[in-house]
Amino acid sequence: MMLACQGGGDDTGPGYDCEGNGEPTLTIGQGQGSIFVELGTGDSVGLDVAPQGGFGVPIRAQTTGLVADEAVDILLVTEIGGVEVGSFLNQGTNLYCQDDLKGLLWGVVVGFDADIYQTNEDLLELNGQSVDLVVTAYDVDGDVAEGRVTITVEVGG
Repeated sequence: MMLACQGGGDDTGPGYDCEGNGEPTLTIGQGQGSIFVELGTGDSVGLDVAPQGGFGVPIRAQTTGLVADEAVDILLVTEIGGVEVGSFLNQGTNLYCQDDLKGLLWGVVVGFDADIYQTNEDLLELNGQSVDLVVTAYDVDGDVAEGRVTITVEVGG
């Protein structure tokens, strides 16, 4: 038995909509594989090596309203007490369309400035700190989505 596709003639399945329709949103989280778990205010999160140098918080981002299955540019900012302590533009990050019709990106680390946080002692000072993670995505159509969450940094736990 053959099922007909109702997705407007494309071969991606019924209801496919990763074309950037709707209001752009971005939610910050973590997870493995295709799993996404939203980070909530105060969640305890460990650090990892940042590809741009130094250390930061590994995240995933889930989006709506952005063009998926295309590269996006991601601005990653960390703030402590409203003061920026890290900023990095990650260009050409893949945003993948998922079965739930949301975009998902991973392999991103919201980093701390490697010039400020150079030593283990510097990193240990972050333990227990409330840190704002701000992630802004720019898609190929020029649409922008931003997400923000306040987490608690866990160092050496």
